[in-house]
Amino acid sequence: MPKLNGARSRRSKSRKRQFGETKPNFGLEVRKEWEDFLRTEGPKIKEENPKFYYHLIGRKLPKKYQDPFRGIKPTPAEIIPVKIKEKTEDEVKREKEKNDQEKLIKKAKDDKFINQQLVDMKEKQRKEYNRVTFEKEQSLVFWCDAYTQGNYRSIHSEEYKSKTEKKYEYY
Repeated sequence: MPKLNGARSRRSKSRKRQFGETKPNFGLEVRKEWEDFLRTEGPKIKEENPKFYYHLIGRKLPKKYQDPFRGIKPTPAEIIPVKIKEKTEDEVKREKEKNDQEKLIKKAKDDKFINQQLVDMKEKQRKEYNRVTFEKEQSLVFWCDAYTQGNYRSIHSEEYKSKTEKKYEYY
């Protein structure tokens, strides 16, 4: 059954409640004021400080405002001669020899490091192989007593002879 005094009842002509009007929507009012402010003051702010304007409206600054030299015509630059100290042949030779020596030293260090890593890796592989082999063979190795019979049958025993030798010849 619908309420007679409800805000959305069929009999209610407006959104009024029994004890007064609905609560005001402050977000809507603020948005209206903000849009009015941007409509009136926005063009002025955009002209004076476009970076701030686009920050206010929450957009990225367009490329045409990002160029710092916009509107400035470039002037031809004057070429100023600069003297560069040229190296003599001896200096070039010394630098080349020094670089070659540094390369050789670095290569020797790298080779030594790589060889050490290979030795370490082979040692690890050997130990791992030995460990796995030991675990595999461990099941076959055990203490035994020479005087007690194990899982084997002596060929000299009576049991073996009775099973293998035929007692009767039928034909």
